[in-house]
Amino acid sequence: MSRERRGARPPTNRPRSATGRERRHRHRPGAGDRDGAAAGGTPGAGRPLRPGQVIELEPHALAAGGDAVARYGGMAVFVPWAVPGDRLRVRVVDVKPRFARAEPEALLVPGPGRVDPACPLFARCGGCRLQHLAYPQQLAWKRQMVVDALERIGRIPDPPVGETLGMDPPWYYRNKAAIPVRRLPSGRVVMGFFAPGTHAVIDLEATGCAIQHPVINQVVAALRRWLEEDPDGRATSTYDETRHQGLLRHLVVRVGLRSGEALAGLVVNGEGLPGEERLARYLRREVPQLVGVVKNLHRRPGNAILGPETVPLDGRPWIFDELGGLRFRISLESFYQVNPVQAERLYRLALDYALGRPITAEAPKGPGPGSLADEPAGRRALATGEAASVTPGGAMATRAAPAAGGSGLPTGDATAGGGAGFWLVDAYAGIGTLALLAAARLRDGVVAQDRRSWRVTAIEVVPEATEDARTNAALNGLENVEFVTGAVEEVLPHLAAALQEAAGTGPGRGGPDVVLLDPPRKGCDPAALAACLELAPPRIVYVSCNPVTLARDLAVLCDTGSPAAPPLPALPRPAAAAGAAGAGGEAAMVEGVPAGGATAPGAAAGGGTAGDAQGGVRPRRRPRYRVVAVRPVDMFPQTAHVECVALLERDDGGGPAPGAGTTGPAGTATATAGAITAGTGAGDR
Repeated sequence: MSRERRGARPPTNRPRSATGRERRHRHRPGAGDRDGAAAGGTPGAGRPLRPGQVIELEPHALAAGGDAVARYGGMAVFVPWAVPGDRLRVRVVDVKPRFARAEPEALLVPGPGRVDPACPLFARCGGCRLQHLAYPQQLAWKRQMVVDALERIGRIPDPPVGETLGMDPPWYYRNKAAIPVRRLPSGRVVMGFFAPGTHAVIDLEATGCAIQHPVINQVVAALRRWLEEDPDGRATSTYDETRHQGLLRHLVVRVGLRSGEALAGLVVNGEGLPGEERLARYLRREVPQLVGVVKNLHRRPGNAILGPETVPLDGRPWIFDELGGLRFRISLESFYQVNPVQAERLYRLALDYALGRPITAEAPKGPGPGSLADEPAGRRALATGEAASVTPGGAMATRAAPAAGGSGLPTGDATAGGGAGFWLVDAYAGIGTLALLAAARLRDGVVAQDRRSWRVTAIEVVPEATEDARTNAALNGLENVEFVTGAVEEVLPHLAAALQEAAGTGPGRGGPDVVLLDPPRKGCDPAALAACLELAPPRIVYVSCNPVTLARDLAVLCDTGSPAAPPLPALPRPAAAAGAAGAGGEAAMVEGVPAGGATAPGAAAGGGTAGDAQGGVRPRRRPRYRVVAVRPVDMFPQTAHVECVALLERDDGGGPAPGAGTTGPAGTATATAGAITAGTGAGDR
């Protein structure tokens, strides 16, 4: 957030009476610094803005970060804590060549979508951006944000974006929080979140946080009491990031929504805290839901919350929780969706898209805003047992549920004829949540009908997450799931090269039936996208937490010609893949598909050559994909963030595009053989 927002206060929802000067001003637009609309013209026409100027505005839209947008003299003006339709008096704080920023001073007339924020800390704390906007309007805006990104960045005309799946109620959903801890000179302890654009901690006080699980607020209150009342607590220093001094940096709390278990982590700039074992027992006594307390050693300066080492203090160093009918072990460091209610709907939708099964993502409590049960076909499918599928327009359509012996699976080249197994690849797998949910559905609900073999491959760059995934697979008795530790942008290209060596030149032969992409906010690396085009699965399901990078990556996969689409590197030659596998081990090989030519499930033995000696990839038609459906899911109510699931199907009737993985959007060569763009690791999820 910009520095100009520091200390900004939202306008009150109660419109005050205008002063006599302001009433006169309304009849004399354009007078003085408080500029209004010039007679018969637009506000501020012909008058350049300047910092410190006070003007009146009426925002007409919301920008991607949650700021309201108004026009003044042909220039866009961004105003925080406002909603479309508000009439505001604002002070200009920054002017750029094409836009300006302003801070609200007074709300003159509230807009139709404005509501009173539920949290008294709203706008002082940087956690929520949209509490002042009615929830149905939040859902509508998030859908429009996805549409705008796909149209403007991805150049996908009239994208099939469904209504946003909302949450009911949209409060107290976060199962994880990282709370900075600071002690004031008076000895009072403040624990909360940073003010917008600063590292000044806004204290949660007795109110707690309106979007956090209540148990988190209880742990915060208990630690505060210890630090202010216990002798060891009063002797505990808190972290000063400017001097890199002080012991206690953060409190991290995780809660299992279904299990009710909680884990507290004390992040320490050093070896430990005074009386830390007694503190751990105190916290567990004060908050019975705590099954364990750990300390995390983080001695390096910087903004990272957790350090490399976690040590148990009392109880277990992990919690268990259930998601989608499976049990997961979650440590302090594990990636796990912070909103498990919406995560179940998100993952169910992704697997419905991936496996062609009925879409029955019911609202967690009643229909709720944007729930599938609101749609006539969805209600009919739930009532009659018909299977609901997604049509190209994004609407619901019904078809008869498959009879016994029919799987309902998408059948690609690798599974044609029913004699080969179904293969799903989950990229960016984390602790295996989506991969294991897919495996459970394949085992229990789909493959059991026709006894077909199946297989799930999960790729994750963080070794600790891969180990958690293996533990979770064993915990749920799931087999036929293989876990590969390595960067997706390295593993997928080598997999594609090995399959090309083994299976010949036909798109999709021997490759996966579905590729699931669930990248961090930065999106997919170009090398991963190039590998997807080479693997050419019949379906790609993309789970995104950033509409901008989703639109950019879909522009590549759908070959829309968008200038935002990055150039694609060349894939390694099949022969090079063998050498890389020998040197790189697990990161360059997927079990059952050793680089150098062994067949994957469904791959025809033999066939193909080593590829083009210069480019490393045999020239052939590059597949294109079409966007069948996109569904936003409100994983973070009251904030400006949205996740969505996109279903892409291979368009076998698309025009030729030579050299899959060797050309950029304009069709020019972009890289030499074997070039792979390295990623930066797990990224920010």
